[in-house]
Amino acid sequence: MFKVAGARSLKAKNKAKAVSTQLKKLTEVTKQKTAEVDQLLNDLQETVRQAQPQKIEKKLPPPAKEDRNSRIQQYNTTEENSAEALDKLNKMEV
Repeated sequence: MFKVAGARSLKAKNKAKAVSTQLKKLTEVTKQKTAEVDQLLNDLQETVRQAQPQKIEKKLPPPAKEDRNSRIQQYNTTEENSAEALDKLNKMEV
C-alpha cells in the first residue's frame, strides 16, 4: 500500500559511454563555421569603417529676424485660440 521513497535510486546506474565520433565531427564542423563567420564579420567591419564618410560641417543660414510686431501678433492669436478652446470645453462641461 505504501511506496518506498527513492525506489528509482535503487536501480543500477548506467556507466558512462564514450562520445561517439559523429559528435566529435559535429563540434569540429561548428568550430570551422564559426571561424569563417567571424572572419566574414571582421572583413565587413573593416569595410564599414573605411566607407564611413567624413563629417561635413554644414553652415546653416542665420535665422531670419522677425520684427517685434509680428511676434506680438502671433502671440496674441495663439492666446485667442487657446481662450476659444477653453470656452468650448467649459460649454461641454466635461
